[in-house]
Amino acid sequence: MDPSQAQSLPVSQLSAVTLTTSPSDSLAVVALNGSPTQQPLSDAPTDIYPSPTPRDDAQSNLGRESSLPPEILEMIFYAVLESPPAFEEYDFIYGDVFDSPATKEALSTFRLVNRAWNFVATPLLFRKIQAMIGCSTIRPLDKILMISQSPYALYVRDVHFGLLGIWLPGLGYDQYIEDLAEGILPLLMSRFKNVQTFRLQAPPLVDSFSPLALLMPDMLAKLTNSFVHTLRFIPVPRLRCLHLSLPTTAEFARFLTTYSYSKSFAEICAGIEELHIIINDSTGLGVRATPRRPRSLIEAGFLIGQFTPYLVLLISHAKRIQVLSLNAYSWLDLSDLQAGSFSQLRSLRLEGVQVKPETLHQIFIEARNTLLRVELIDVKLLAGTWSEVFDVFQSSRLLPPPNLNWLHISGCGYAMTGQYTTRGFSEVRQALWSTRGQDWIGLIAWMAMTNNNRSFQGLPPCPHSYFPTPPVITIDY
Repeated sequence: MDPSQAQSLPVSQLSAVTLTTSPSDSLAVVALNGSPTQQPLSDAPTDIYPSPTPRDDAQSNLGRESSLPPEILEMIFYAVLESPPAFEEYDFIYGDVFDSPATKEALSTFRLVNRAWNFVATPLLFRKIQAMIGCSTIRPLDKILMISQSPYALYVRDVHFGLLGIWLPGLGYDQYIEDLAEGILPLLMSRFKNVQTFRLQAPPLVDSFSPLALLMPDMLAKLTNSFVHTLRFIPVPRLRCLHLSLPTTAEFARFLTTYSYSKSFAEICAGIEELHIIINDSTGLGVRATPRRPRSLIEAGFLIGQFTPYLVLLISHAKRIQVLSLNAYSWLDLSDLQAGSFSQLRSLRLEGVQVKPETLHQIFIEARNTLLRVELIDVKLLAGTWSEVFDVFQSSRLLPPPNLNWLHISGCGYAMTGQYTTRGFSEVRQALWSTRGQDWIGLIAWMAMTNNNRSFQGLPPCPHSYFPTPPVITIDY
């Protein structure tokens, strides 16, 4: 067939063919199978403390390639998501189209774009590594070990270990925990020298003790202890963020116990800027009041009274904390949380906890100059009133925080126990919204500050900070 008369090959199909015969293939091979040499790439960071943010387009080769139209880049991005057919299918449909000069020119252009794509995308592709079991049939630790042996390990910033969902027998969960406990986790952390975020997720406590599940306390102890020992013995100088999704177990409480380790936990948490903790008892509200399993099974080794002090200690160690998120729904008492670590706090989110008003008030006072976001979901006061938290009477004249631009308060109220100011037990309001008194006045002041700041910044009003209009009463004569 005359190449000039051959049917033109779609550009998107050309891009897909190019990607399968270009450096991206070798990139995947190196990432999954390891590299024969351990020397970093020419564009890989050689310092173990590179900038945590990727370079912008003005500094990359892609940004300097002004001769490439945006349409070609868009086609390249979509082409990588497709699996191109074999060359024989192209020959059958389009003839000897690959011998056409126009096709060769297009392929050369695509190869040029692909080199720029690899240069820009490589740091992003390896930035977050998920080694969770339960989301696929592939053994995640085998693959992440291969990546750790390649030069691209220097690009890893975020690692995620643990079990997805509840414990299911027969899926290799026990072998996964055994491998982590036998030294794979410290080995990986020693190779990923630039890790900034560490995520650990354990299966829910109550669901894990169902008759069909096989997760026993010793397996949960191995999972938690492997994480604790890794942080204590392996230096992770760039660690700034911890995501922990664990049940209220004795092993989790030992996360902070003092032993003769090479590094104290106060030193480990000294550089933490973000702390996200989820107590995944997975039974919703009132977990301790109506547990699915016998109460004796839970109280035997998983007492909340023994767990809360360790959690408070963990938060107090993070002297540079900027983001604090605690999702409990087991009504942990945070009244012992002392101010002193929140001078740089920018975001505070509490859900399903109990606290005294003076504790929240002191945190807001200390963080007033930096606090931007506040979310209080189903927070119950053990004593006092919400007007004391919001500082309705302006005793300090420092609240609400002047830079607040996000406010979400939902389901907050008063606990059923504790001492209340000037109120009998039968007169205690159970919800913040039930009586629009002094509590409501303080909340309105915080809402107004939030929306004023957003308006000054050119942002729409906060979707959770609105003033409900009173109902219109009509009288029929």
